[in-house]
Amino acid sequence: MTAWEEACKRCGLCCFEKSVDLKGQPVTTRIPCRHLDIISRECRVYHKRLDVGEGCIKLTPEIVAKADWLPDGCAYKKRL
Repeated sequence: MTAWEEACKRCGLCCFEKSVDLKGQPVTTRIPCRHLDIISRECRVYHKRLDVGEGCIKLTPEIVAKADWLPDGCAYKKRL
């Protein structure tokens, strides 16, 4: 795990499905990815998460800077 990935505080919100409301704003739903352990907030397939076909996105500083769907309290966003 890289120093960047270690910034994660395990809120798990990036692992819940998103939708768009009537105003075009992203909304986090109550539906988690099937690989998210909702108790520990850890991915059960983290080491191969980008290969399992679930639409997982590797969060990089460039992606986080543009990701309006991440919550304001996201540790990655705070790190920028």
